[in-house]
Amino acid sequence: MCRMILAHGQFDAEKVLDAARAMSCGETANHDGPIKAHPNGWGCLWIENGQIQTLQGTGTFAESLPDIDIDRLRGRFLAVHVRHATLSKNHGVAFSHPLERHSAGTQWYMMHNGFLPTIYRHLGLAESRFDSAEYLQYLVEQVTPADFTRDYLRNKMAQVTPGGSAGNAIFVTREKAWAWQWYPHDTPYPQYFTMHCRQQDGCTFISSEPVSTLGSADSWRRMSNHELHEIPLWE
Repeated sequence: MCRMILAHGQFDAEKVLDAARAMSCGETANHDGPIKAHPNGWGCLWIENGQIQTLQGTGTFAESLPDIDIDRLRGRFLAVHVRHATLSKNHGVAFSHPLERHSAGTQWYMMHNGFLPTIYRHLGLAESRFDSAEYLQYLVEQVTPADFTRDYLRNKMAQVTPGGSAGNAIFVTREKAWAWQWYPHDTPYPQYFTMHCRQQDGCTFISSEPVSTLGSADSWRRMSNHELHEIPLWE
């Protein structure tokens, strides 16, 4: 289970990183989930000189934050992921997001919040190694960004064997980013798995939790389940 945030437009990168830190420490955890802190790795994705850049680490984001060169992240798009490992075996930088996969001529990046332990069955695997990586493969294998629509995602998730908690994700390609909210109708923690969107002052924020330092509570809206928010990166 994880927390994540993206920012697009005119924003203060330092405030976005601090929002991710606050979520990772449980400072903004006003939800129904049992997990408040997310100390098991972190990752950032941004655009620098027209290219997607990533940075990942282990341990807590709060401990690593002073070593991040914030000036490199002062562009028009930034996404941050802080992680709580569901399985003890999945620790280390190899399991930190964003995850990457090249498919059908497109380089895909993904940050995921949730646990999908049955996805591997749909890939013909004997067992699961890392559900988030399998989730990425399941959704983007042999698909183009033009086909990556709400209907496509809803149809793919409708075929997944029950047993997972959520598939909330941020997807990024060279031209576009998407924020996708999905959790099964019987999830016991709908608040925990509901992302929040704020569009104001020339900026869009999408976050696992509304963060007051980025905007008052009434400036955030709860995303609907199965909502897909698309962000062209070069407008």
